[in-house]
Amino acid sequence: MNVGPDRSSLQVMEKDNNEFIREYIQRWHETATQVNPSLLEKEMINLFANTFKAPYFEYLVGNSEQYFSDLVTIAKMIEQAIQLEKIFYSTEEKSFTGKRKETDFHNIEGNYKGKKKNYQNKDT
Repeated sequence: MNVGPDRSSLQVMEKDNNEFIREYIQRWHETATQVNPSLLEKEMINLFANTFKAPYFEYLVGNSEQYFSDLVTIAKMIEQAIQLEKIFYSTEEKSFTGKRKETDFHNIEGNYKGKKKNYQNKDT
């Protein structure tokens, strides 16, 4: 028995590094049309956007497009911006080292080194 693609197979699809966005869109859409029951437009948009990694992901997820074709246009624009070096794409893997820099934390008073202000009610 030959089982066609399902929603989970769409979720795990990824754009290959050497693949143009147009090729990936076509491959993804062809697979999506074979899913049964058919995808709703909004479901298709969410599944498609979530298959991307940075920098595509940040830009696609930030958009609340109502039509798949609009999201495709945005993805193509992102690819063009990467090619024109208006958006930088790092191919190296980033990992969390588990250490935080002291500069990651800021208090409201900035680098104030004087006495701490007492905000308690003086009437009590």
